[in-house]
Amino acid sequence: MNILPIAFNTYKEAIRDKVLYIILLFSIFMILGSLLLSTLSMGQVEKVIVDMGLASISIFGVLITLFVGTNLLSKEIDKKTIYLLLTKPLRRSSFIIGKHLGLSITLFVIVSIMTVLFYGLIYFVTSTTPAIYLQAIFLSYIELTLLVAIAILFSTIASPVMSSIYTLAVYIIGHFSHDLLNFGELSKNPTFIAVTKIIYYILPDLEKLNIKNLVAYSPNSLNTEIFTGGIVYGLIYTSVLLVISIFIFEFKEF
Repeated sequence: MNILPIAFNTYKEAIRDKVLYIILLFSIFMILGSLLLSTLSMGQVEKVIVDMGLASISIFGVLITLFVGTNLLSKEIDKKTIYLLLTKPLRRSSFIIGKHLGLSITLFVIVSIMTVLFYGLIYFVTSTTPAIYLQAIFLSYIELTLLVAIAILFSTIASPVMSSIYTLAVYIIGHFSHDLLNFGELSKNPTFIAVTKIIYYILPDLEKLNIKNLVAYSPNSLNTEIFTGGIVYGLIYTSVLLVISIFIFEFKEF
């Protein structure tokens, strides 16, 4: 058994999860709600829709990762299917990668649905479909795949609830890690500076994958280096996390 069957089964399980559809429904209402709020703004209709639309795609993608991603391994263990799978000629590394790929495909489908709705609203209001917003959405998707890898890593060592808490904590800190580093420098405290540096270099700097404000308010400052740099950073970090997860899973006893 190889990676693709595991990925396909993970995808099928994910799309049958009722939580996924509840979150997707809320995201659709949120994106549509941006049109209502935009009518209250003065000449900022497109910016309101862009802000809320891009934020909704990112936030609800994170929620799906937290609720679905952290249960990927626990469901297999609870249903005892993990024992059957591991008795077959299946490498544990293939299992981890397949799980990650399966949920990443699920997220791609969900993000694509939200993107179509988002661009539909943009076109309805402005009669244009600026391609630059796709760059922000794609980096948000890369961030989500990285977050899936984080969720899987924590799932190998903790319960689903704790995995969700840890993953959310990394997500929040990851968006403020650079600010935390600067705060440490301002403190002039050697110990605090050392701690903030360790946190900054160990945890992902998720702001490298966040260009939503750039595309919304300063599109001219966005360049290829920022976009491609974010992609490379996200893929490398995700790969490292998967390697660590595989290493832990190889020695895990069931």
